[in-house]
Amino acid sequence: MIVEQRVVAVRSILADKGWDAILITNPANRRYLTGFTAEDHAADESSGALVIAEQSAELYVSPTNLPWANAEVDQDVVTVVATQQSWVASAAEQIESLGAVVVAVEDTTTSAASWFMLQEKVGSAATLVRANSAVDALRARKSPEEVELLAQAASSTDQAFAHAASRFKQGITERQAADLVRDALQKFGSEGEAFDTIVAAGPNAAKPHHRPGHRELQPGEPIIIDMGARIDGYNGDLTRTVCLGKPDERLVTIYEAILAAQAAGLAAIRAGVQCSAPDLATRAVFAKLGLEDYVIHSAGHGLGLRVHESPSVSKRATGMLESGYVVTMEPGLYLPDWGGVRIEDVALVEDGGYRNLTSASKGVGSMSI
Repeated sequence: MIVEQRVVAVRSILADKGWDAILITNPANRRYLTGFTAEDHAADESSGALVIAEQSAELYVSPTNLPWANAEVDQDVVTVVATQQSWVASAAEQIESLGAVVVAVEDTTTSAASWFMLQEKVGSAATLVRANSAVDALRARKSPEEVELLAQAASSTDQAFAHAASRFKQGITERQAADLVRDALQKFGSEGEAFDTIVAAGPNAAKPHHRPGHRELQPGEPIIIDMGARIDGYNGDLTRTVCLGKPDERLVTIYEAILAAQAAGLAAIRAGVQCSAPDLATRAVFAKLGLEDYVIHSAGHGLGLRVHESPSVSKRATGMLESGYVVTMEPGLYLPDWGGVRIEDVALVEDGGYRNLTSASKGVGSMSI
């Protein structure tokens, strides 16, 4: 029933835009609209493509994926078609059989080579147009069932963080610490990492997307842990900054600034405000403290079947927050050659404010492990 409602919503988009069909190549959107859980493991390797028109919806998969798709897809809504040829060729044949004149293509997940190949196959019979984020925007508003899965992912992430961090000790490497996180995620029910776990210690904490290496954890220095569980495809996302033993005065000062900025950002979250408002609220705190030069990324992002998805929560974001959106709030400060601090929670946007799905401790006193 849920998938059927989503396909109907896509057909409403077709009618509004004047499109005859839409080609879905984004694996998250494919899953959202069919229930087929296969992932694409490379840009040039698709586990399936979906064509939705006014009266039809067909998912093209390889014969090897056919049993998987048949087990997961409601074929009263979406017809699964096994094909020996490329998804481009199958999609082109369907477009031709539909007599479609204007076909929207998910341009952010369709390679230039595939686009040109599709254009060549359909020829002058159909015009390809960019779908942009039409379906992504549908995914932004979460159903109660999706919110429950995201809450479970957040809870699993919180528990895994507490378990793993309690096992950090002086002398283990960032990579060994990340292994502890991965083990804990599995222990607390995650079906895998939402993304590659980040453990960044000391000066490495000045790099937001640091890859854990052989640097050993040392007392008193900032250690950023960014991690997420995945439950039935929906992702958790948690960042905490900890230290072994007592933090020095500088670390405490930066940490308190992050707490203040995050509190301001969270307080700005509610339905009906600009998507940029939470980010701007965090930046105002940093500017007041004279720390704005150490801000190098936006304060948050949407979360769901993808770790980064609509809505954008940056200073340049357009549009309004709506009830049912799920966003992160993760302000960070990064000081070259010293380190950084980032704290991240997951928030459900509601009419009068937000509900924090994250419960992991984050007070100054909880920083020491």
